[in-house]
Amino acid sequence: MKALVAAALLVAAQARAADEAPPAEETKVAQITPAALPPVASVPRYGAPASLPPVTAQLFRLGGMLEVQPMFAFSIGDPFWRTLGMGVRVEHHFDERWSISGHAIGGVSLLAAPVEVCSDSCSNPAEGKLRSTPGKLQLVSGVQVGWAPVYGKLSLMGERTLHFDLYVAAGPELVRELIAPDAASPQTGRWAAGGRVSIGERLFLTNRFMIRFAASELIYAGRVRGVSEIERKLIIEGGVGWLFGGGR
Repeated sequence: MKALVAAALLVAAQARAADEAPPAEETKVAQITPAALPPVASVPRYGAPASLPPVTAQLFRLGGMLEVQPMFAFSIGDPFWRTLGMGVRVEHHFDERWSISGHAIGGVSLLAAPVEVCSDSCSNPAEGKLRSTPGKLQLVSGVQVGWAPVYGKLSLMGERTLHFDLYVAAGPELVRELIAPDAASPQTGRWAAGGRVSIGERLFLTNRFMIRFAASELIYAGRVRGVSEIERKLIIEGGVGWLFGGGR
């Protein structure tokens, strides 16, 4: 009798243990620890332009970097003198949007075509006949504050992605112009104050190298045959640029 009672108690204990034990799959899940999970690749918050994947926000940083750009420039739509020049721009980027730059461009001016001098008949003028006309620039220099409100990406050949930004800039300008008081007098140099407004684009080819081009409206105070007037030049600029330093 005692043996039967003991056997019954043993069977009941085994049944109770089977009910309380967790299922095999739950036990397996409970044994998984974070250390056993495969590592998850971390996505960097910031990087350089050429190192980012195609689908991202603007994550690279230009803040604190210095940009140096050798550049060329030429004017279009000139009534008398077309200006060709070369120079350099140095720009400090405060962040991805705002910057300040200084530039100096020196060059020569050529007769703009078609220019004709008419009296009884019209003919192409010699250079001496236009010595008292404005627009013959020798040097252009100035400071500009830049703002880049537009950022984008251009996908080329599958995985190759070029990053670019669109910027506007404005600031004061100092111009040196060759002009004569009248058609019979020799030309002399004069300095004039003015301003420049630009719209342009940077196209990042690598993390440190870019192509840059812009269109600028140059306005300065002219003086033609003793009369003060406002002169304008539409200038196309282009060049390459390098970034130096590190982001913040």
